[in-house]
Amino acid sequence: MKNCWFVYFAEGVVDAHYYGIPCKPLPTADSLWTNEPMDVPASIDGPALISGSNLSGFEFGPGSLNPYEQFKTLRPTAVLQYGVFVYDGHFEIPLAASLTHSQKAGDFLVANNFPAALSEAEQAVALALQNVNANSILGDVLMKLNRTNEARASYERALHLAKTIEPEFRTGWIADLQKKLKDLPE
Repeated sequence: MKNCWFVYFAEGVVDAHYYGIPCKPLPTADSLWTNEPMDVPASIDGPALISGSNLSGFEFGPGSLNPYEQFKTLRPTAVLQYGVFVYDGHFEIPLAASLTHSQKAGDFLVANNFPAALSEAEQAVALALQNVNANSILGDVLMKLNRTNEARASYERALHLAKTIEPEFRTGWIADLQKKLKDLPE
């Protein structure tokens, strides 16, 4: 299988290429945690292989928090080893792309490359305006650029979003964003 995409629950910890799977990876909670660099477009053409745990939303969360939520409503063309679902077609995956842009923004922020961080953060928000992390990282970048009013707006948007998501998936976000807003200079 060539020109395929793979959402593998252990991506970032285990390299699927080791098993002879030539697919390009898509982000998972583990790949973001290990800071595995990826270039993910906002839309892909299948086949897309998605492990059951990622499909379930277990790590990212339910509904709009899960970048692979749309696949739950689709009938897979195949199921491999009872745990990897195969989908063929064209798929819009803006949240998955946003996650990788947010990750890159954070990396550029740590490297003090603020123009690149801003570009990546703006792309992340453009792809997923309703994503807490994308709005928060944009606020962080804007703070480093001394654009306090814009940072405040990003943090406020992120805080509003954090308060509206599933309760078990907002742990840490609300307190962190409230602190960022409190610490903003007047």
